Amino acid sequence: MTLEIEDRCSTLLRELRRKKGFTLEEFEKFTGGTVKAVVLGSYERGARAISLARLQQLADYYEVPIQYFFNAKGASSPSDDRYTFDLRRIKAREVLDETLAAVKKFIGGVAHSRSDWNGEVISIRRSDNDVLALLSEVSGEELTQILTLNGFLFGRSVSER
Repeated sequence: MTLEIEDRCSTLLRELRRKKGFTLEEFEKFTGGTVKAVVLGSYERGARAISLARLQQLADYYEVPIQYFFNAKGASSPSDDRYTFDLRRIKAREVLDETLAAVKKFIGGVAHSRSDWNGEVISIRRSDNDVLALLSEVSGEELTQILTLNGFLFGRSVSER
């Protein structure tokens, strides 16, 4: 009998690999052979237990925080229903596509209106994220996935799957 967390990790590993456009064999090559295709396939099917060290290694390859795997549906659902952004990570990104540029501008505007210049994190309500999705011309789910994959959400990812 597998635990819910094991099933979730398996599903999320497969989803992340597919979103990155890798086959199992291509991912093995991408990692320089440090993650064998057969092993990753076993993790994705839930046929093999994964250590935290290996999960962290895979999170690093996929460029997501390890917390991505530990929250419901690969997401945090903060009890206060807020999205927390990592301002350091957002500021560090020099090249941004249109969606991420809109996010950076919106979050900067929120920080300015709050006179919040500590420069590390900022939280917005879930309903504000819906507005941000409209401004970015993507669905709320798509925006959450983009923010998660780019590491813009602090500590954990937030998703409405």
